Amino acid sequence: MKYAVIGGGNTGQAIASYLALNEEKVKLYTRDTKRAERISKNGLEIKGVYSGCINLEVHTSMGEVVQDAEIIIISTTADGHKPIIKELKPLLKNDQTIVFIPGYWGAIECKQILGEDIETKNITIAETSAQPFISNADDEGSVSVSKIKNNVLVSTLATSKGQPSLSPEFLERFPHLVPSKNVFETSLNNSNVVVHVPISLFNASRIDNSQEFQFYPEGVSPLTIRYIEKVDDERRKIADLFHVETKDILTILNDFYGTSYSNLYEALPSLFPEGAGPTTLNHRYFTEDIPFGLVAISEIAKKAGIKIPYTDSLIDTTSLLSTVDYRKEGVNLENITFEELTSYGGLTLNV
Repeated sequence: MKYAVIGGGNTGQAIASYLALNEEKVKLYTRDTKRAERISKNGLEIKGVYSGCINLEVHTSMGEVVQDAEIIIISTTADGHKPIIKELKPLLKNDQTIVFIPGYWGAIECKQILGEDIETKNITIAETSAQPFISNADDEGSVSVSKIKNNVLVSTLATSKGQPSLSPEFLERFPHLVPSKNVFETSLNNSNVVVHVPISLFNASRIDNSQEFQFYPEGVSPLTIRYIEKVDDERRKIADLFHVETKDILTILNDFYGTSYSNLYEALPSLFPEGAGPTTLNHRYFTEDIPFGLVAISEIAKKAGIKIPYTDSLIDTTSLLSTVDYRKEGVNLENITFEELTSYGGLTLNV
C-alpha cells in the first residue's frame, strides 16, 4: 500500500521508519526544511524493538506527500489536527483513508471540517486510542522505539451508509491495533489524559521552577493515584452514555504491555522507570491532554447534565495556573447536538 505520514516528530518518524522497514511505500511530511533535507539525503536508523537503516522520502509539501497515498496517517500533536485537516481538504482524492494516531477526538474534528466531502469522496476516517510505539527521534539520524503497545483500539467514523471498515492490509501491517466499535470507544479509552494531567498538576511547582524529576517514579503519590482513579471513574461514566466498552486505566496499561500489576501505584513507576517530567507548563501534558482530551469529556458531560467535579477541577485549575483558557482552545462540541454526536458512532445515546 502507499502511505503518507503527516508529522515528522517522534511518532511520525517511528511510524514512517516501521513502514519503510517493512517495504511499504511511504512518504513523510514535516514542516522542518532541514529535517526533510537531512532524512531524504541520509535516511534514518531505527533502533530498539525494530532495527535497520532505511531510505525515506521526506517533503515539506503536503500535496507532494498525499497525492498518491491510499492511507494518510496523521501523527501530529492534537492541536495540529485542525490546521492539518484544513490543509488536506482540497488535496483529498476519492477512496483515501485518514488515520489519526492517536485520536484525541480527531475523527470528530475531521467530520466538522470535511463535512460532505467524507461521503462524496468516499473518505474513510479512523483514529486510534493511543500510539502503538513509545519512541524518540534524536534529529541526528536515528529514531528509537523502546516499547510497543499492543491491544491499541482503532475505529472508523460512521457515515450515512454505515461504519466503513479499514483495509485488511492496513490491519495486517499494524497487528498492534484491535478494531473497536466506534470513535467514542477510541477517544474515551485514551489513557494519557487521565494519567498525565493529575500528575502534572500535583507537581506544578516543580514544573514551574523547571526542576528536573522523573515523572512517574518521583511524581506519583498515593493521593495522586486516588485522584487519577476518580477522573478515570468519570471518564467511564461518560463512556456509558454511548454504550461503549471501556476499561479502567490499570487494565488498559496491563493490556498494552502484557503485564499483571494489581494497582496503579505499583504499575506506573514500574512500567515507566525513566522519563523526565515537564520543565514548563507549555508542555503537551497541559496543551494537548487537557484541551483535546479532558475538555471533550467535560463538554459531553454538560450536555448530558452529569457532574464530573474531578475532571472539571483539573481543567479549571490548570487553566488558571497557565493563564490559558483550555476550554476555548480545545475540542469544540458547542454546536453539536447529541443526535449528531451519536451519528458519528452509529449509536443511540443512552441519556
